[in-house]
Amino acid sequence: MLNYSIKAKILFILAMNILAIGAVGQEVSDNEEITVVAPYQPTVSEAIKINVSPRIPDEELNKPDFIYDILSKDYKAPPLLEPIVAAKIEGESVTKLYRNYVRAGFGNYGTPYIEFFANKLRSKKNAFGVHLKHISSSGKIKEYGYPGNSLTDVSAYGKKFMSQHTLTSKVFFNRKGVHYYGYRPEEFPALALNKKDIKQTYNHVGFTTNFASNYPGDKKLNHTLGVGYSYLSDRYDASEHNILFNADLDYSTRFFDFSDKEKLGLDLGINYFLNSDSITDHNSGIISISPYYSLAFDQYLFRVGVNTMIESDSNSTVHVYPVIRAEVKVIEDYLITFAGISGGLKKNSLRLLSDENPFIISTLDKRFSNTKISQYGGLKGKLSKYLDYNVSFRNSTVENMPFFVNDTVSALGDGLNNQFAVVYDRVKHTRLKAEFGFHYINKFNIILRGQYNDYFLDNEDQAWHKPKLEIALAADYSMQDKILIRGEVFTRSKMYAKLYEIDDNTGDIVVKAEELDAMIDVNLGLEYRYSKVLSGFLNLNNVLGQRYEHWYNYPSYRFNFLLGVSYSF
Repeated sequence: MLNYSIKAKILFILAMNILAIGAVGQEVSDNEEITVVAPYQPTVSEAIKINVSPRIPDEELNKPDFIYDILSKDYKAPPLLEPIVAAKIEGESVTKLYRNYVRAGFGNYGTPYIEFFANKLRSKKNAFGVHLKHISSSGKIKEYGYPGNSLTDVSAYGKKFMSQHTLTSKVFFNRKGVHYYGYRPEEFPALALNKKDIKQTYNHVGFTTNFASNYPGDKKLNHTLGVGYSYLSDRYDASEHNILFNADLDYSTRFFDFSDKEKLGLDLGINYFLNSDSITDHNSGIISISPYYSLAFDQYLFRVGVNTMIESDSNSTVHVYPVIRAEVKVIEDYLITFAGISGGLKKNSLRLLSDENPFIISTLDKRFSNTKISQYGGLKGKLSKYLDYNVSFRNSTVENMPFFVNDTVSALGDGLNNQFAVVYDRVKHTRLKAEFGFHYINKFNIILRGQYNDYFLDNEDQAWHKPKLEIALAADYSMQDKILIRGEVFTRSKMYAKLYEIDDNTGDIVVKAEELDAMIDVNLGLEYRYSKVLSGFLNLNNVLGQRYEHWYNYPSYRFNFLLGVSYSF
């Protein structure tokens, strides 16, 4: 497009040509000359703006008032009910039960064995059962007294199922016979002791009854009430009456909105003993009152309480122990941590001590063991689908912990030292415990347990007859549910027995720590199931044939076996 200057020049030339054409009829000189002085400059006049903006005038708006009423009218819609179809469980089979089961056998060292169970079949109203057991040995141990022993158990139980409670009762009789064989007869030819002279028998009879609630919800006071009585006697005029009462109460509450479960509880107990022997009569007991509160939310569980125990003896003493426990599920089912503080009082009764060591004297001292403070903690859970674990530690301060020592004054004969008395000491006890289990579809199971104990004693030189290390391994394997193989290995570290000797130089009596060697015990078992009701078994004990001692001068049997059958009907 041409700019304005060029356009002006073109117009100017055209105008000149027009003027020249118009002047043809006029006289024009041939030599007339026209000169253009300057180019054409067009101009545009300046515009005049109107400075006026449109504006809406301000006006006051008045909000109108509305008055209206709601017309209420009930709308009755008929309910539409749909029937709920009952759930069906398919493919569930009920295992057939048999009323009676008997197991019997015989082994070397003159060992008869028989065990019998009789039970009522399934019932929604009640249950009843009877259990009988006897095993004994009459073998000999070279160079030692007669070691025969026997164990007989008879018990019967009954249960009554009510709508909201269960009543359970049990009566029992237990007879345990041993001989004080821990001496060498050739060293005491003047005594000429026979089997009857060194025999000891413990007869224990009693009953227990419990009445427990089984409410379906958490809005009622759950409770368990129990009473019990037992009587223990031996061949040397020692006896013990034991009266028991306990009441456990708990009620679900809700103090915190974030909690999943809260509970207030109270545990009450009375454990009273009436002891008599050839020297003295003595009564004592424990009354316990233990309120607590537990809280669970998310992966956390807490329990706090106070355990008040009244020691009733020649004097009454009140002991108060804190009860604190915390548990955290770090990884559900796989890693659970726990820790806590506790304490308690325990009576070293004739039954408790004779169960641990049947070769005790009948007149031994029976004190209370007071665990003043005990801290514990650990881990538990699973390492895989088939492998679980439980690892823990416990540090305790115990007053009057019992230790068994050979009694120097024997009622059976001077110098025999084949009976045990009890000495007590204040002990700081540390225990480390670990347990691992492998389980595979009810076919293969292995359990490994280990425990390490460390004792710091105030007065005694050693923790007499208590090993520092104990390890047990047990396994069983089922082949097509036809052949069952079992194995067990148990080992412990060395122990020490407290003996007294006369110093040849001074003539004084000095204490000697006699070492009892470490031991290992291997046991095997084989069972062949001919049918669901008939099977045969073979147990092999102490396969390595070791002669070890649980108590000083009391060696065990070497290799022994038990062969038998079992039958259900």
